[in-house]
Amino acid sequence: MTPASVRVFPVLTMMFLDNVRQASRLRKPVGLAVCLMAGQTGFPSIVSAQQDVPLPRSKPPQTSVQPSAPDASFSNLGENGPDHAVQCQADLKAAGASFNWVVIATEGSCTIADAVELLSVDTGIDLIEFRQKPVLSCNFAALLGRWTGEIAGPVFSAYSGRQLRSVITGPGIVCRNRVGGAKTKVSEHAKGNAIDITGFRLSGKRSVKIGDKNSKSEKRALQALRTSACGYFTTVLGPGANSAHNHHFHVDYAKRGKSYNYRICE
Repeated sequence: MTPASVRVFPVLTMMFLDNVRQASRLRKPVGLAVCLMAGQTGFPSIVSAQQDVPLPRSKPPQTSVQPSAPDASFSNLGENGPDHAVQCQADLKAAGASFNWVVIATEGSCTIADAVELLSVDTGIDLIEFRQKPVLSCNFAALLGRWTGEIAGPVFSAYSGRQLRSVITGPGIVCRNRVGGAKTKVSEHAKGNAIDITGFRLSGKRSVKIGDKNSKSEKRALQALRTSACGYFTTVLGPGANSAHNHHFHVDYAKRGKSYNYRICE
């Protein structure tokens, strides 16, 4: 698949955000029409990008881990104010997230303050698990929790008639540069500000793997999820972006310029 390439200006981004949030608040499949139609119409949130993120690896242990790329280095110690942890934990709970507070997560030469191990999201209707227990920055975990509960669960229910049971992901924090190179910028994975999603488990022991031979309704659900993700995250890459993303979605919340309005979704 070769996605269309258009530049997303802030006003389009904000319009899309409003549509997604309005749809997610209704909490009924029929109320998600604006978001779900994205799986059929290709909402204009797709822009060209050449960002290459390797496939997710199994979760690394949290002690004495060698960095994936020795030249990568990152630390946000001292950047967060004294009230950040309290506010972010409140945001996680508001998203229905269950988590372990890590405080400081270290992988190789990368250190993240106010990190969490994301366990699950309770929507009030379904409990959606993160069995890989990804370690993420608190802010990104709260954002991922919101998207999972507000969008991913209702989308699968609407398209497949099945409940979303778990999201299959990579480990979260991976200390490396972009594309795994020694001279490229530090990856958002190194900051705990990104996640790779390889698939979803539904009720009835049904698994939906990205890039696999899924049913027509499941393919439409994945397209709707991919489009809606651009209303939450600033980078969304998947099959068709490049060969590295043929079997997973990469989402992150990278800041470009002075704001988070500019998005790269491919």
